[in-house]
Amino acid sequence: MKKEKISDYTLRITQSNRSQLVVVIFDMTMEYLEEAIAYYDKEDLEGFVLTTKKARACIYELMTSLDTRHKIAVELMQIYIYINKLLIQSVIKKEPQDFPAIKRMIRTLTEAFEEIAKQDSSAPLMGNTQQVYAGLTYGKGTLSESYSTQDLNRGFCV
Repeated sequence: MKKEKISDYTLRITQSNRSQLVVVIFDMTMEYLEEAIAYYDKEDLEGFVLTTKKARACIYELMTSLDTRHKIAVELMQIYIYINKLLIQSVIKKEPQDFPAIKRMIRTLTEAFEEIAKQDSSAPLMGNTQQVYAGLTYGKGTLSESYSTQDLNRGFCV
């Protein structure tokens, strides 16, 4: 993943609540799957395996964060286990194992969690992060981001 994308995801993570964070992880998974396919098409098997493992790490994060007290979590776990199985097979065989099905499942889950995130008005999970304001300012067609520096130590004291 390019440095710019990593920066974008980092920003989204710092500003996300629980529901939004799941959407971010789904987006990251899709990004890694797209990269893996691109590496496979270029016959770069090392890149393919590496990005497939990163997609698998995203799925693993989703699996470990499920609250199994809820019935829906058990059903989500079955989906995540299936996706994880396909990603493991992809790494072992060094070729995509039903990536279109994985992408369809993740797209469907992303849409569902986006709807949930719209209704979730809880605070962001991370506290003491910089506020970021983005908007069009003084530059034709450019997006400027500014960071709030009200409290520079943000809670870190030695």
